[in-house]
Amino acid sequence: METNSTRCMYVLFSRQNTRIGRFIRIFLRNSRYSHVALSLDEKLYTMYSFSRKRHDSPFFGGFVREYPVHYIIRSKDVPIKLCRVQFDESEYAGAKARLEDSISRSDELIYNLFDAIVLPFGKRCRLRDAYTCVSFASYVIGMDDIRNIGELEKRLSEYTVYEGGLNELIEKYSITPPENDDYYDRKGLIAATKDLMLLLSSLLKRSRRRRIIAG
Repeated sequence: METNSTRCMYVLFSRQNTRIGRFIRIFLRNSRYSHVALSLDEKLYTMYSFSRKRHDSPFFGGFVREYPVHYIIRSKDVPIKLCRVQFDESEYAGAKARLEDSISRSDELIYNLFDAIVLPFGKRCRLRDAYTCVSFASYVIGMDDIRNIGELEKRLSEYTVYEGGLNELIEKYSITPPENDDYYDRKGLIAATKDLMLLLSSLLKRSRRRRIIAG
């Protein structure tokens, strides 16, 4: 139970059944999971992350509000771990402020593909207003020194409240996306290629002030 001196956010680790998810796990063998999202409640209806904005365009990424059903592909269940991270009043205020700032400036934030590329080599490429799913979650909860998903999972292991299949939680809380959800709208390969070119262009502009950091 939350009190006036203790608040919490939920961090959801998931083992994505996508090509990119499998690729991440090949190079980052210290974790069973390939994606991280933040939730304000255990029912997972309000989740935020950095990920693809359409299912058929893996590089059309940025700050997104996610829904658990988006993780289910061809009805195949997804292994997850849910952690309830506790904060004192000051820590929670800081985390909430960082999240609310990201929500208000969501159009300015992009997916940091460069950071994702150098991560397997023990490096970081930090760019202004650009994140991966793990760097964003770590930033919001005040653990910006985290380098990869496995490290974040280990750091939060003591806060685990559920570990198992995602479908169980979807059924338990009857989680459904809104009627205007356009995640599954298909726009084709040409649109996906244009999305990638636009992302790369934005990242190159921001990389003029980049910081590449050894792990």
